[in-house]
Amino acid sequence: MELITNENNFDPTPKLKSSPVPILFLPFNNEKLKCNNCRNTYTATKLYKQKYCKQCLSSYIENITNNNIYFDVNILTNNANCIKHKTTRNLNFFTKNIQEWCENCSEISYFKNYYDHINTTTQYIFIEKDCKLCGKLIDKISFGFKMCSDCYLISSGWIKSTITDINIPILYLPWWDTSNKSAFCNHNLKFITDCQKWCPDCFIIYVGCRYCLTTNIIYGIIDKTQCIKCKRISNINIEFTNISNGNHDIDEFLISTRTNTDCHEMIANYMNIMNKNSDPLNVYSFIERELKNVNSKRTMKWIQYSQIKNLEKIAEGGFGIIYKAIWLNKTTVAVKRFRKSQDTSKYILNFLNEVKSLHRCYDTVFIVKYYGITQDPVKKDYMLIMEYASGGNLHSYLKKNFINIKWITKLAILCQISDGLKTIHNENFIHRDFHSGNILSLKNDYKKWVIGDLGLSQPADNSLNNEIYGVIPYIAPEVFQSRVFSKESDIYSFGMIMWELTTGCKPFSKVSHNTELILQIIDGKRPEITTDAPKGFTNLMKKCWYSDPSKRPSITTIKSTVDDWYKKCKKDDDILAIADNKRLELIKSKQIGPEFTEKQDPSAIYTSQPLSSLISQVSSNNSSSKVSKQEECKSDIDNNTQRQTIFKSSRFSSINSSSKYISNDLDFDIETNTKRLTTFESTRSSFIKSSSGYISKDLDIDIETNTQRLSTINISSMSHNISHPSAIYTSRPLSALISHVRNNRN
Repeated sequence: MELITNENNFDPTPKLKSSPVPILFLPFNNEKLKCNNCRNTYTATKLYKQKYCKQCLSSYIENITNNNIYFDVNILTNNANCIKHKTTRNLNFFTKNIQEWCENCSEISYFKNYYDHINTTTQYIFIEKDCKLCGKLIDKISFGFKMCSDCYLISSGWIKSTITDINIPILYLPWWDTSNKSAFCNHNLKFITDCQKWCPDCFIIYVGCRYCLTTNIIYGIIDKTQCIKCKRISNINIEFTNISNGNHDIDEFLISTRTNTDCHEMIANYMNIMNKNSDPLNVYSFIERELKNVNSKRTMKWIQYSQIKNLEKIAEGGFGIIYKAIWLNKTTVAVKRFRKSQDTSKYILNFLNEVKSLHRCYDTVFIVKYYGITQDPVKKDYMLIMEYASGGNLHSYLKKNFINIKWITKLAILCQISDGLKTIHNENFIHRDFHSGNILSLKNDYKKWVIGDLGLSQPADNSLNNEIYGVIPYIAPEVFQSRVFSKESDIYSFGMIMWELTTGCKPFSKVSHNTELILQIIDGKRPEITTDAPKGFTNLMKKCWYSDPSKRPSITTIKSTVDDWYKKCKKDDDILAIADNKRLELIKSKQIGPEFTEKQDPSAIYTSQPLSSLISQVSSNNSSSKVSKQEECKSDIDNNTQRQTIFKSSRFSSINSSSKYISNDLDFDIETNTKRLTTFESTRSSFIKSSSGYISKDLDIDIETNTQRLSTINISSMSHNISHPSAIYTSRPLSALISHVRNNRN
């Protein structure tokens, strides 16, 4: 086997020879009690507690007929009265020649080229200042176990992986590594043979040569490796069924979750960056300092399908089916089946997109956790194994418990949701399908909420496909026009979730989810706002709805604001007392709450669906004569010429009689902890009636300051207790519909 290195003639131990017979008396695991070869109990060296088998050592010596040095050993005598050596040895006797071994009086002090990085480094009981092989001064003040940089030479390079067919780094250590834990992740190693071990978590393989007592550390999966000293090739017998399914792209991803390619270059070039005169054992410090836990995210495992039992279908979406199941006969999990499409490459791409997004955003408590992936051996569908959210999704929770959900609870939920979205955005990802169906409660106590279903998530600077999927009411208006999602479009969706928390209903449930709704959203149509919402909450929600994405707040700003609200309200119950009282009034009068909504029409779908064709219709059918209602409203506001109603009130006014909704913001200052209601005046906005509903205008409201201006949003006269038969609340492809809207506007 050809090494990918320029060091083919490199000798890692120039003062030692390769043994003519295998050295079987040393274990590859220093924690082992009995010899692999003869099953006798190991003996421990006087220093450093290194294990060796006396019987196998004696057998080895019998097979050695010359005085060559094959391993670096220090031999003492423990019996000055030995009959055989009574006149030649005393208690100060010392030798490195294994041929001088005596079964009656010899004792091994320690092996120099035998090292356990877990245990040896903690034992500082012997001081050795010079190298016994070459006489070089190792250290003026030497404490503990050290090696000579002239006699023990580390090499490094690249070797090709047999699974991914890419180059992976390899370290050639000039000693016998007997550790039972990975130097990279500190997890227990799994022993394959008496000279091979590997870490199933970080995919690092250790292969020892029993002729040279050297160790190759390979940072990836291969099926064979070569000793850099004697050139012997060792086949590696790892069971691949738990780490590979045969698909190159998926296998490459699975392996990438266990290693960090950012550190591969450092490993492969270690021999060029290390201090040539330093202790070679510093390589472990290098791993500890530079590489250990460099990939802190959980590894993605390949799970055998036979380990998944009792699949029970609990939901079905635009991309697959969700099951509740039992894994390994004990763990309740959620299993997401990705329906196999005719386009295999696109199918794999969509599947990998979700698992990569989950892995990228793993290290947060507010993103759903995963266990691994599997494949149905019959249907060939890939499946994602995740933690089971027994509390269901946010909309189900609101539907069942809306009457009892106080405002402090709504803020607590919003804190967790914003935390999850902040994690996604901080990783420079976009969710792209952010709605209440993808916000999950891990337990039935509804205290822990996480964001799930990252199947449509993509890096912010990359677009994997041009198809538009989603749920129309949650999609930002600019997406229908540009077909490009952004972090700002996630913020728009966040605003819709805020609105859903206030009403318990899904937005635009009473109108058909078609090109007309898309046009109205582009023109500024937004859901009507309830009157129980605190002013700061309402203003933040409105800013999330701005038609201009650049005016929407970042998730960092939102997170900071919501956290501040929650902390203040936890300290003072009276802050939200008025909002909760108003909430109960609206529930009693049947103006809010999902229980007052008529049964949703079967054509109303609330899972992600492809929307490209619908968007295409919008583009094709829209005439150029149509004037944006949003622009008209903005013009009216900017010119201040059509103010129709200016009112003042100590509490509430302006009741929309047709909808029975009070559309004014509760003038309640959540940010200054005041208990009084402020008198407010609408100086820039007015109610604008239209047949198609109310138009939401971008309002100049600063949620960061204690403003006393209230800008109201025109809302439709339709009541919340009607769901339109064509309201679709599943994420779906929208590209065709968007194109239809575009053509309409041309």
